Amino acid sequence: MQSLNDSMTLFLKAINKKNGEGIKTDIKRPDIVHSFDLENMELLTKEVIMGIPKLKINFMSPCNYQGCTGSHSHIHVRERVEFVDDLKRYSPVMTEDEEGNEIEDISQRPLGLRVEDDGLWYPIQHRYVFSEPCPFCGLTNQYLIRFKQSGLTAAAINKHLGNYTFEDGLEDKVKSFVNQNIRGGLLWGHTGNGKTHLLAALAREMIWRGKRVRYVSHQSLLERIKQSFDDKTDVKDPRYTWLDRVDVVFFDELGFFRMNEWGIQTTNELIHALYESNVQVLFASNLSPREMKRKFLDIRSQSRVAEMCGEFSFQMRGSDRRGDVEGFFK
Repeated sequence: MQSLNDSMTLFLKAINKKNGEGIKTDIKRPDIVHSFDLENMELLTKEVIMGIPKLKINFMSPCNYQGCTGSHSHIHVRERVEFVDDLKRYSPVMTEDEEGNEIEDISQRPLGLRVEDDGLWYPIQHRYVFSEPCPFCGLTNQYLIRFKQSGLTAAAINKHLGNYTFEDGLEDKVKSFVNQNIRGGLLWGHTGNGKTHLLAALAREMIWRGKRVRYVSHQSLLERIKQSFDDKTDVKDPRYTWLDRVDVVFFDELGFFRMNEWGIQTTNELIHALYESNVQVLFASNLSPREMKRKFLDIRSQSRVAEMCGEFSFQMRGSDRRGDVEGFFK
């Protein structure tokens, strides 16, 4: 998993500068940031509110490295200066005067040139100043903002690809999904074999790559849809407008609970909305495709799920990663 881990862990390449070059500063160059360092740096932490663990995000302060300055949105910026040659080096165009002497045809001389001792004209360098996110604290905070918007909970703390063990045959499927070579996927198997860990880790990876990610669980999403239900609107269904603002959806615990008629109908409508939105989607479920078909998927949803997940349907057979559950309850 070396290549995937490399792409996941390296959030920036710190700029090395030799002594005496570049902007002088007393600030030591920050170390390279890795995704799994965010917990160690206490940027991703848990807090307990009324007995319930909640995700807490602590944004980085301006690091002052190479002119980094703060901003109201936590996307700290610094100025980048570039010198651009607007014209290529110019050799004078020669002509003859009335007496036959060779002289320069000044009418052919471009504007913005300077002459050097060698008699040739050179372009004047123009100085351009750009504002860009600081490659240390600014980009890290960008990641944290996307993390906050993703719907990931405190359960995602310390869940990343760096500490995930793949079952045989799963790694290549995951690579294809992350590299956006396939539209979607389905992970299914019994409780505790790492489905939610993998969804959270992949969500972090896609956020790391700059994607707009949304993590949802089936039951909680249906509850939110029910709360916002409005059958009076004549515009696009407001229950699914959030799909316009995401690139990848991680859909956990599909069919995990008993659904009434409204739940089954809304689930099929949701699958249709996911299909029509053309977002990437990765489902996780305790149910096999056959059980989903029997319990809640209508014919149209069966066709759409098969099309979205046809290249990536994986049964997870590993033992319960949470421990010896059966032995505990004997």
